[in-house]
Amino acid sequence: MTRKVLLFCVCAAALFGFASLTGGIAAAADSYPFMDQIFSAIQGSVNLDLSDENMEIVSSGNPVSKEDAKFMGLLRAKLRLARIFRKLEDGAVTRDEPVSVVNGIKFVWMMMSAGSSGPLKPAGAPFNIGDFIVFEIILPLELEPLIRELPAYYKAVKSKEDWQEKFDLILETGDDWGPTLNKGKTFHLAGFPKVNGEKEYVGAIDVSLKDDSLSLGEADSSLEGWLYSFWLRRYKDGSFEPVKMILDWLNARLDAAESAAG
Repeated sequence: MTRKVLLFCVCAAALFGFASLTGGIAAAADSYPFMDQIFSAIQGSVNLDLSDENMEIVSSGNPVSKEDAKFMGLLRAKLRLARIFRKLEDGAVTRDEPVSVVNGIKFVWMMMSAGSSGPLKPAGAPFNIGDFIVFEIILPLELEPLIRELPAYYKAVKSKEDWQEKFDLILETGDDWGPTLNKGKTFHLAGFPKVNGEKEYVGAIDVSLKDDSLSLGEADSSLEGWLYSFWLRRYKDGSFEPVKMILDWLNARLDAAESAAG
C-alpha cells in the first residue's frame, strides 16, 4: 500500500506545488490528523466566493479587466491554492472550520481501494484514484484551467535546447527566497517565449475579496511568471518529467469526464 500512497502524494504535489512538502506528506500518509488538515484546507478553499462581484483586482493601482475567461480561471486557481498554502502554513485548522470526518473517510476509502487494485503507473492508475482527484479536488477547486495551461509552459520551456542551462542561470541569481522573477520578464530575458503576453498576465496584480476572506498581493511575480516558475521549481526538485506525466494523465482524465458529461 505504501507505494500507492506515494502515488497519491505525488499527484497532490503536482496539483498544489507541494514539492517541498512531498517528503513530509509521504511520511505522514499514515498520520490521519495531518491528512485531515489537508482535506479541511481544501474544503475551505472550495468554499471561497471567487465570483466577479466579490473580487477586486488591480495592477499598479488600476483596475484589471475580468473579461478574459482564461485569465480569470487561472487567477481563481492561484487564489484557491494560495488559500490552501496559508492554512497549511498555519499548522492548524481554525475553530470555525472543524475537522471533516466525511473527508477523512473519503481519504481512507481511496487508500483502501488503491491498495487492492490497479497498476502503479499514472497512465494506468485505477479509476477510483483518477475519479477522486478530478471530481473531489480539481473540479471543486476550479483547477482545470491550471491543469490545462501548464503543459503549454512545459512546451515553451522545452522549445529551447539549452533550457536546463537557462534554468540553472536563473536559479543562480536567487537567494534563500528564490530567484527574482521580475514579473515573469526573467524568463523572457533568458530567451523563453511569451506564452501569454497580454498585460494582465505579465503585470503584478493585487486581489482582495470584498468579504475579507482572502487577499493576495504580487510584487515580483505575475501569472506568466508563476506558470513558468512552476516548471523551474519542478526542475529544481527533480520532478520535471514525472510531473509532466501526471499532468498528461490528469488532462486525459478531464477529457474523459467532459466526454462522459456529453
